[in-house]
Amino acid sequence: MVKIAESRLESLRQKLKEREIEALLIKKSQNVFYLSGSWTQGRILLTQREKFFITTSLFAEEARPELSGWQIVVQKDSFEEAVLQICKKLRSKKIGFEASHFSFEEYEKLSQIKAALWIPCRGLVEKERAIKDTEEISCIRRALRVTKATFDYAESRLKEGVTERELAREVLYFLRKDADEESFPPIVLFGERTSLPHGRPTQRKLKKNELVLLDLGVKIEGYCSDLTRTIFFGRVKEKWHQIYHLIREAQKDALRQVKPGVRCSHIDKIVREKIKKAGYGEVFLHGSGHGVGLEVHESPSITFKSKEVLEPGMVFTLEPGVYLEGEGGIREEEMLLVTENGGEILE
Repeated sequence: MVKIAESRLESLRQKLKEREIEALLIKKSQNVFYLSGSWTQGRILLTQREKFFITTSLFAEEARPELSGWQIVVQKDSFEEAVLQICKKLRSKKIGFEASHFSFEEYEKLSQIKAALWIPCRGLVEKERAIKDTEEISCIRRALRVTKATFDYAESRLKEGVTERELAREVLYFLRKDADEESFPPIVLFGERTSLPHGRPTQRKLKKNELVLLDLGVKIEGYCSDLTRTIFFGRVKEKWHQIYHLIREAQKDALRQVKPGVRCSHIDKIVREKIKKAGYGEVFLHGSGHGVGLEVHESPSITFKSKEVLEPGMVFTLEPGVYLEGEGGIREEEMLLVTENGGEILE
């Protein structure tokens, strides 16, 4: 990750230069990892020529071998005091900070450091992260393989009387054998509870001839997967078969439109209009998809409000769903990669 991280630093430095910002203070853990290649707890102060990793004595020993080439700054009093001491040595006066990740209280403390002018910045590193390189895509593919194996295992454990919580526990045990951890708590829902887009598993028992909704994801080397499957446990009403077919067709229609230069809002529109035309527009309760990488929800956002445009290397989900309150719901979710030639369902 060292060489890859160095190129990322140079790309970010160029973005700062374009904005006439001389340095950037980075707090968000995924952004710190993206730029340093280390999950060691700490924060980054990046200038055009130097790179500082600020941490506490608890993590200093861990940081030194992992962050060769970085200046390791061990805060002895407070984080702000460590930043002040760095600022005194720098020519940089205009320093950006991740406004979405620092609290107001933290900003107030930073603003007391008069050696710098603090400029709020939003999404600078996140925009860089939206474009995945080959190593990142490889990690996501590995996470997907584990997730798909977990779906097969979960389906094999379906039986009358099993509770949502029992199946969720079994799923967690299985996926952790081959993954670093889960991307998010597993969503395991039966029957009428499948109408809850983000429902939590309960003691609800599985009955014959009803819906099962599974939304699962794992992490491999920090990179996430996210897939949803709806299973028919026995015979279900014809209506559910029709909705399932509708959702799959909406995905196919959207996939055909995926290519560089297309607005994310257009992809959402394709999905949304298909479902609306079938009479279910009011019960499609969320966006059509979201980016996946170091976070399970990141850029790009596949919603009607999104102003983002698809670029090669972006990875995102397509997850249309129909939710009938008190009856049940169906959602199917795939992960897509934007290539120079179009969209590819990741395997």
